[in-house]
Formats: sequence, structure tokens, C-alpha cells
Amino acid sequence: MSLAILCDFDDTTADQNVAHLVLDEFGAQDWRVLIEQFHQGTISPREYFEAPFRNLTTEKTILQAHVRKFANLRAGFLDLANFCKDNNVELGIVTYGLDFYVEALLQRENLEWVPTFPVGTEFSRSGIKFDYKYTRDDCLKWGNCKCSIVERYQNLGHRVYYAGDGISDFCPARKTNFVFARSGLLEMCKNEKLRHLELHDFFEVIKYLEKENYWRKE
Repeated sequence: MSLAILCDFDDTTADQNVAHLVLDEFGAQDWRVLIEQFHQGTISPREYFEAPFRNLTTEKTILQAHVRKFANLRAGFLDLANFCKDNNVELGIVTYGLDFYVEALLQRENLEWVPTFPVGTEFSRSGIKFDYKYTRDDCLKWGNCKCSIVERYQNLGHRVYYAGDGISDFCPARKTNFVFARSGLLEMCKNEKLRHLELHDFFEVIKYLEKENYWRKE
């Protein structure tokens, strides 16, 4: 059985939350109020992800230029991508983040070939419209359904490892064979006794995979 590694984007593949990086520069001054409302459960995850971007009228090229200048991949991700390519390991990015900023950072690093499953965007003079290409009826409050991407790879015969950090990663992580976890996802893995490794950087992921040709042995 072949291996696929699926990675969350903000605060995982990227070393910071790139959505926040964009909104702190171009969003409304009070947009961070939405973070508190999301954690209190007074707005849905989808509303939290959409609302601060909905009325943003800055040109896409300007937003992407900001991402290319200030965002960074987590240490070792580029090495992991090359490792996966050399060893026939599937690599993909699953995210509730928006396609334009995911694309901008990957393009800067010449990683356009990595499959991504983000929220689609359409820019206009009145703001941004959203296209949820990876959703299903029982997961509408989240917009994109990360679990559907996990299951897509599993249905193709892959064993799936997952890398993530937050509450949006809980459900997909539970469905996978192994988890590289940070922050809240790490605590969830400990509490639920999921097979996992704490994620500091992706060099650790490579070392884990290299151990006795680990991905070929299971």
C-alpha cells in the first residue's frame, strides 16, 4: 500500500497563519473579533473563514505579492516535497485557506506541482466570492471538507499520514494512520491516544519516514 502525506496549510505547511498575515495588512481593523466569536461558537467555521475576506477589494496581485514577500514555509517542507517526489510518496495540501495565498507561497518556492485542495476564490470590484470544490452535505458548516480528501486518497489505495495543528484538523486526523501534530491537534492526539509525532519542522518527518524505509514496510 502506497503512502500519502496530507498537510494543513496555515500554521503547518506555512510557518505562520497566512490568512492572518494578509488580513492584518489589508483587512478591516476589527477583523480579529471574529477569532473570539469562532472560539466561543457564536459563528460557524465557514463564516469565520469567509467574513473577513468577503469585502476585501484589494487586487489579487497585490495580495499575492504581500504573501510572497512575508510568508514562509515551515522549515523542511521543501525538503519533504523533494523527498516525496524521489520516493513515490504522494504529497498534498488540504486547507480551509484560500487558493490565491496558497498558490502565491508555493509558486515562490517552485512547488506548483504539489496538489492543493483549498477554497476557491473569485475576485471582483465588490469583493471576493468563494467556491467550495471539496465539500459534502454533512460538512457544510466547515465549507471545505478535509475528511473527503483523506477518504479520496484512501479510496485510491493509499495509507494516509496527516500533518496539522488546530481544531479543523481533528476530524481528518482521526481517519488517518499517523499524525504529525502541533498545538491543539497535538493535545487531541495525546488525549485520544492516536499514533503521532510532535511536529516542529518537516525535517523530523523525513527522519521518521527514512527510519528503516518506514513508509514501505507497513
